[in-house]
Amino acid sequence: METYLAKNKAYYDKGYEAENVESYVFRAYGRILKHDFGLDGSRGEKLLDFGCGSGASLRFFKSKGFDVYGVDISEVDIGRARSRMPDIKDHFLVIPPKPAASDRFFGGQFDVVVSIQTLYFLSDTDLQIRLKTLYDMMKPGAVIYASMMGTQAYFSKYATPAEDGLSKIDFANDRITYKDFYVNLTKGEQDLERKFSMFKKVYIGYYDRNYRNEGSEFHYTFTGQKV
Repeated sequence: METYLAKNKAYYDKGYEAENVESYVFRAYGRILKHDFGLDGSRGEKLLDFGCGSGASLRFFKSKGFDVYGVDISEVDIGRARSRMPDIKDHFLVIPPKPAASDRFFGGQFDVVVSIQTLYFLSDTDLQIRLKTLYDMMKPGAVIYASMMGTQAYFSKYATPAEDGLSKIDFANDRITYKDFYVNLTKGEQDLERKFSMFKKVYIGYYDRNYRNEGSEFHYTFTGQKV
């Protein structure tokens, strides 16, 4: 495993406790998936969450009727997802941090792929491999909704350039510590379009927050379609 992937995996091996779906997920459901594409879950549409964590987003989509599946590098979080949705515990999979061109999850043929706050932990090269595998697992016309951290985020203040599009983050306060943590920061909308160029762009958006004066947590959102 490459050094940067090992460093990032060590951080997420501890798990990331998040029981509730975030607003940028359920609003995207109502405003984009349902409104623009008619993907409301009523037909049992097949949905993959790449980087599903403990399954909060999937529990939300499951409640709407979607046939949900999730993958993550964290055994702890996949265990939590399985315990929260025991009726579909075989719909969750621990995957290696390193993407492979041959990767196929749950037979593919997904109507929707979501990936929130996950893909930017990959280098430019690995990101393109992963996006191609996700593209290949989607049905024609399927929709992807993903987020990427922008250079507007406070992480940028603590970033030093690393290889292949990555920035190394060294930062600590009384709440969190990042040491040799690697992030692929997106420089603007054109950079975002370039990264997702295999998809037809539908929307570019963003969300931001700052809870305790640590700084902006700016993320771009990309909605695209396989054509």
